[in-house]
Amino acid sequence: MEKKKLVTAVFISALLFSAAAAFFVKSTQANPYIHDYKGTEVSPPTGTQPPAIIIHTPQNGSFYQKNLNLTFDVIIPNTNGDKSVRTVTKLYYKATWEPNEITISEQEYGFRESTSFSIDLAGVSGGNHSITIYAVGHGFYEANTVVNGIFVAHYYNRFEIIGSSTVSFTKDIVSPRISFLSPQNGTYATSDVELDFTVSEAASEILYCLDGKENQTITGSVSLTGLAEGAHNVTLYAADLAGNTAAPQTLFFSVDLPESFPIMPVTASIATVALVSFGLGFLAYFKKHKK
Repeated sequence: MEKKKLVTAVFISALLFSAAAAFFVKSTQANPYIHDYKGTEVSPPTGTQPPAIIIHTPQNGSFYQKNLNLTFDVIIPNTNGDKSVRTVTKLYYKATWEPNEITISEQEYGFRESTSFSIDLAGVSGGNHSITIYAVGHGFYEANTVVNGIFVAHYYNRFEIIGSSTVSFTKDIVSPRISFLSPQNGTYATSDVELDFTVSEAASEILYCLDGKENQTITGSVSLTGLAEGAHNVTLYAADLAGNTAAPQTLFFSVDLPESFPIMPVTASIATVALVSFGLGFLAYFKKHKK
């Protein structure tokens, strides 16, 4: 009985092996072995564009305070058919405040779609800076095909192309300072007083407030005219190009106009003129007859 089972098992195994072999031969005749070879490194094809980097912040030539983010997009262009960049495998930047390059993203297969990034730059020191972002793009395209019996080999060329973008900016973490030149604390004998001052750096906005009235925007020194007698005060405000605000500066002074002598009116009535004329005429007549 055991011998019969063994023979049956061997027979079934033989049938299965024969069926598998027949299927293998048939499948290889219809679908020969295919191999892909992508190992040949070549220069980027003509017309292939590198990954594009669009930096949103910081903007070139701008001023920023302490809180600042580096925000940008990486665009993978598809402008050269199968010879376009297919993936970005490495993303890094070089900056004036870092001695070495800083890796943002590095993956074996990278990313295949346009992607946005944001990096906190709050720890960057103040001063003039520049940063360059690099995106390493990779692509491949078929070079030739070799058929050898049931074997088909596809040979591909691989290439690398790097895109970059640079911005320069100023990180300003120091507030400006205001210094009054005029008026000074004291009393002025005039109703027109010059408001003269300095700001320690370029300003984006300057305001003054006289005697608590509405703020006035100015770009430099101005004259305060028509001041009434008595006590006055003026407060200056300023902000630099990065938006840092100066500590407001207030100065107190007073106006004391000198007393003036009354001036007789120039005009005269008709009666006064007639009386003066009569007096002059009578005096002339009297002198003539006295002789």
